[in-house]
Amino acid sequence: MKLSGRDWISIVGVLVLVGLLGLGTGKGKGKAIPLDDRHRSSYLALKDGRSRAQVELICVTCHNNTSLPLPEKHPPKEQCLVCHDLVRL
Repeated sequence: MKLSGRDWISIVGVLVLVGLLGLGTGKGKGKAIPLDDRHRSSYLALKDGRSRAQVELICVTCHNNTSLPLPEKHPPKEQCLVCHDLVRL
């Protein structure tokens, strides 16, 4: 079976698309949330069945502009658990 020019264009197009999609997965995630006394309330809230949105409200109580400010280039989101993983035991 001989591949025509149109077939090669389709194959290259699919490979380029897969390559572009693969580039997006290379972005690093944030550091894992430490399993220490300061973050224990977040772990316990998730263990008790609270939603991620409720747990992220706990994060905001400490990580605000006055107490423990986030780094300058940190995204302005209150969706901590999207980028930061919990330590798995």
